Amino acid sequence: MSMVRRIAVQNMKYHKSKNILIGIAIFLTTLLLFLVPTIGKDMIECQYAVTNKIYPHWHALVRDVSEETMKKLSVSHEIMVYGLRSDVGIMPVKDAQISMMFLDDHGMSLYNMELLEGNMPRKENEIVVSQGILRCLGQKAGIGDTIKVPYQVMHGGITDYTKEKEFVVTGFLEDTAEDQTMFNALVSEDFLRSEVPGEEIVYRFLFQVITEEDETTTQIEERILKMTGRLGIAETAVRVNDNYLGANYVDPVMVPVIVGIMCIIVLAGVITIYSIYYVGLSDRVREFGKIKAMGASKKQLKGMVFWEGMSVAMIAMPIGLVLGTVLTKIILLSIANVSRDDNAYVGALREVISSGDVQLYHISLYVLAVAVTLFTVGLALHKPMRVVSKISEIEAIRFQGTEGQTGKRAKKSRKSHKEMSVLGLAKIYLLGKKKNSFITIFAMSLTGVFVIVVATVLSCADPKKSADASLTGQYEISAITQSGNREHPEWEWSYVIKDNPLTEELKQQILEIEGVTSVVTFTEAHVTSDTFDGETWGIKGVPEEYADFLLDGIVEGSATYEDLKTGTKCIVDKNMLYWFPDISLGDTLELKVSDGTEKTVEVEVIAISDFPAGFSQFQYLYMASEGISKICDGDLKGTYSVFAKEKYNKDTLLAFEGLMEGNERCELNTWKKEYDQWKSALAVTTAAAYAFLGILGAICIMNVINTMIHSVHIRKKEIGMMQAMGMTNHQLVKMLRTEGLFYTAGTLIISVGLGSLLGYPVFLTAKDQGWFNIREYHYPLAAVIIVALILLAVQMFLAGALGGKVKKESLIERIRYSE
Repeated sequence: MSMVRRIAVQNMKYHKSKNILIGIAIFLTTLLLFLVPTIGKDMIECQYAVTNKIYPHWHALVRDVSEETMKKLSVSHEIMVYGLRSDVGIMPVKDAQISMMFLDDHGMSLYNMELLEGNMPRKENEIVVSQGILRCLGQKAGIGDTIKVPYQVMHGGITDYTKEKEFVVTGFLEDTAEDQTMFNALVSEDFLRSEVPGEEIVYRFLFQVITEEDETTTQIEERILKMTGRLGIAETAVRVNDNYLGANYVDPVMVPVIVGIMCIIVLAGVITIYSIYYVGLSDRVREFGKIKAMGASKKQLKGMVFWEGMSVAMIAMPIGLVLGTVLTKIILLSIANVSRDDNAYVGALREVISSGDVQLYHISLYVLAVAVTLFTVGLALHKPMRVVSKISEIEAIRFQGTEGQTGKRAKKSRKSHKEMSVLGLAKIYLLGKKKNSFITIFAMSLTGVFVIVVATVLSCADPKKSADASLTGQYEISAITQSGNREHPEWEWSYVIKDNPLTEELKQQILEIEGVTSVVTFTEAHVTSDTFDGETWGIKGVPEEYADFLLDGIVEGSATYEDLKTGTKCIVDKNMLYWFPDISLGDTLELKVSDGTEKTVEVEVIAISDFPAGFSQFQYLYMASEGISKICDGDLKGTYSVFAKEKYNKDTLLAFEGLMEGNERCELNTWKKEYDQWKSALAVTTAAAYAFLGILGAICIMNVINTMIHSVHIRKKEIGMMQAMGMTNHQLVKMLRTEGLFYTAGTLIISVGLGSLLGYPVFLTAKDQGWFNIREYHYPLAAVIIVALILLAVQMFLAGALGGKVKKESLIERIRYSE
């Protein structure tokens, strides 16, 4: 070890109290720098594992593909692997739906399906079933046994007459649940071709495209749509597997968020470590001056400061990494366990984390945490190293701190007073150390401002308010609509408006439920347009009892409810402008109505509005209900919004669930469901945010601790002389508390003042972007009070502890003390 390093190590030991504080700051910085990217990456990896476990693996599928189109797709150079599925028919059984389909080997893999036992069917009379299918057929069989199967072949979406055929069981699929009512049986390609004429055979073409490193989900989706578009395939026939792509490929938002958080941590660490060094640096001017007088070069002086800081880092970093390693799995399980949902995804997530199927610890992230921490320490030491290297030997030896100053500087820093008081003594010290005081307050205030801004967003994110904004009323019953689902043709919108499940009888049954006060009917129409790039969007029909609410939501332009009754004018939600920014006030939209008539209407945009998602339900065009009925034929009821005496009542909820039981054409949404989901999501977010802010705050609190310890340390002689003249221990503690209150007050004034000013624009951004369904501003008073109490408690404790420490030394020792 070189002489420079040996001196640095001895300095580290000698200035123990200061370096302990720096060590704590480095330890907490390392902990955060390790946990933030590790938790972020692990959540992505766990999501990837769960998605691969329960979701299909195809990137996209194309519906209703003919033999000719299938061959064109299969030779595309952009496709890595593809599989085929063709729905042959159904087994007509009671109380269950059993589909018969052909699925090739690649199709099985892309659907993430495996045989429980046996082999795939190859011959015309071979079949793969499950024990659930056999129960529905009332038969028992093993591999190689023959079963009788009734079936109906599909011809152009229409089921043929029932036939019966004997099949040999070649394999078994696993049932997902004991009460399962939907099953798939696999048949061979030979059976498909023997039952369905060649010109009628259509496939679902499943495929994965060749991807590039760091390609985002959006880029992959755009490539898929371009490739299928070149072959003349409509976008409506292409379904992208968002779940699989989102879990397996780069999310363009995640990386910048993690980098941004790490930059905040680095900034807090740099300011804290620098301020601790700076506050104590003036106390060591003579020390470094003497070393320089003995022949040390500027480079060696810099090296002493550098290696002293790095020696502390080498001790603190491993502790941070070890604790981060222990906390990683605990945090991940906590995030998974906070969710009250017992669905398959959450269950699989818990299993993946607990079982160790996913690698939670990554060498690269340990290296990253160490590298960024060392960078942080080095950056913090840069200014102190420069200051030390510029110290003059003569000036350093003559330097006596404030006591050794002469002339105008001494007069400015120390003024005489007629009377001596505790407050006066505190004021003298604080004014004499203006720069130290400013740096301490500035360092703590930066974190304080960040805390208040984040707390503003979290205080506005109330799960009850978020649930209120997620639906209209306390219960919603909507007609299920879905395009292109051959298993449920009754979900097609053109079918719904001819035989709408939202009947007057159902409405009367709802009104008879105990606790229900009223039911409001919202209508809707589905339209397409070149303006919408051929996509289908909904127009929401608003009844007259909601006219005032509709007009109050206008943020640009003007409209009357009478205008919206004409069927030629509409309001556009500003969320739609995100997708179609070219739409503006006064535009005329040419809309093709999806009601079976394919008629085209022209509608003028007369206003822009801003409504919560619960009202719009992602239907971003608004008219009066009467206006919609003029452009679209049929029974247009889309949603029954139900208002009750209470937001949640167990008996009322059970009554609704009983009413909807067995209804496969309507879906129920409730305030309680939305509340539970928001409460779960916000609990995770709030806990993570405040844990992060707490550690960040602890890093910055090291500043005031160091400043107060240093103030007592360099004034031992002064304090001893004052106590010799009659200052009591109580007055000493009071003086220290006064100094601490100055730091606390300064920090609070800047943090609360600037944090409040910045918090409101952030709230407006959150409201505009729809974060947590935020709609109302709430000042984070609770967070302000907690921050104030923590700072007061810290400084009160420090003042008492430092006063007690001073008392342990004799008065003579304190008077004789000198650096």
